[in-house]
Amino acid sequence: MGYAAGRFAVQALCAACLGACAVTPLPTLPAGDVPTAWHGDYGNDTWPAANWWHVFSSDELLDLIERIEAHNFELANSQRNLRAAELALIDAGLDRFPLPSLDALISRSYSSRGSPEVDSSRVDMTLGVTYLDILGNRPRFAAAAARYESSVARAVDTRLRVYALAATYYFRILLLRDRMAAAQANLGRAKAIERIVRARVEVGTALASEGLRQRIVVRRQSNALRMLEMEVLNARASLARMVGESVWDFDIDSQTLSDLVVPTVVPGLPSELLLRRPDIVQAEAALREARADVDLARVAFLPRISMTGSALGSTLESLTRGGTATFRASSSLGMGVFDLGRRHRDLKVSRLRLESLLASYRRTVIGAFNDVEVALANIEALRFLGEVISDDVALAEESLRITEARYREGVREYETLLAAQASLYDTRNAWLNNKLSTLLALVDLYVALGGGWRRED
Repeated sequence: MGYAAGRFAVQALCAACLGACAVTPLPTLPAGDVPTAWHGDYGNDTWPAANWWHVFSSDELLDLIERIEAHNFELANSQRNLRAAELALIDAGLDRFPLPSLDALISRSYSSRGSPEVDSSRVDMTLGVTYLDILGNRPRFAAAAARYESSVARAVDTRLRVYALAATYYFRILLLRDRMAAAQANLGRAKAIERIVRARVEVGTALASEGLRQRIVVRRQSNALRMLEMEVLNARASLARMVGESVWDFDIDSQTLSDLVVPTVVPGLPSELLLRRPDIVQAEAALREARADVDLARVAFLPRISMTGSALGSTLESLTRGGTATFRASSSLGMGVFDLGRRHRDLKVSRLRLESLLASYRRTVIGAFNDVEVALANIEALRFLGEVISDDVALAEESLRITEARYREGVREYETLLAAQASLYDTRNAWLNNKLSTLLALVDLYVALGGGWRRED
């Protein structure tokens, strides 16, 4: 009867251990969180390439990205952090296996009793293997693997963010130079009108105040040009810092946004975004790590199982060449009985954390899809506005030409001429800003799509 009861207890313990070893199911996203298609008609299965910056057809931008990859301080630190995470994963993997140990004890004894005197030495060598907490090794390694995958995604996210910022600075420098060219044209036009106004003032067909007001226009355009020069210097300094150089040793050769190609992007299937956004991968990794914590909390209810084996010899030769050695092996079960409900509370806390991280994961996923939709909508809107503004620039130039000619003839008032000037200047800047905004919206879209990266990579 006692044997049967003991056998039943062993079977129950084994069943409990197997149940504890079962992995807790990972919570899944509701069906409505992942759209079946994007709002617009963008094809179905094409994604940006990992080297997405090539699509702008700028050799200087390619060279800039290569220099950043080689010299950027943030990217270098990111790679160091990733290497540290890799080493931590290796340690976690080795912890799944028995831990060997080798101990040596050297002793020497001397006796003066009797004759002759005795002087003896002894070397005791112990080779052991210890395997502790067998049931907890699996969830611990699962948690470590999730942390490593999160580190990989974080490194990818850093790289994507640095490259996107570099492209932003590069495009902004080119925009500022385009605006400087426009400011030079505006300044030349303002000076030409100033000469016309001065001539009319001299002959008495215009008020002296008109000449003063036009002089203010000229000075404003001159000041605007100086401000743009300062902005270019600041943007160059930001970009120089990204390549680890002094602003005075760094410059951009390109002078205009016009040489850049504005590509067409096909975003691919929405469900693929779950595998391509680094922040989504990090959120999912955090979810898996929390799942492993739940498994560890479940294991805490079971006995702590450990196994130890050792071989003891009087010398190293005893262990390696067949000398006298003693072998020992032992296993143990240990289990806490009175914990005042701590293990139950730990399990509840770990499950609550799992639920909270599921909510964070859902928030990240929904936010990611919204980012893509907004970026796609912005690109479409900016392209439409760009066509309209381009026509407006031509109309504003023609309007100023006609108004200037009529003012020279004394038909138009100065107020009309002043308004025509302001309209042309504003329209030119709006066209340039639209070109920059379109390029930046494309960069935002590449970032929202994960920059062409896949988790399997």
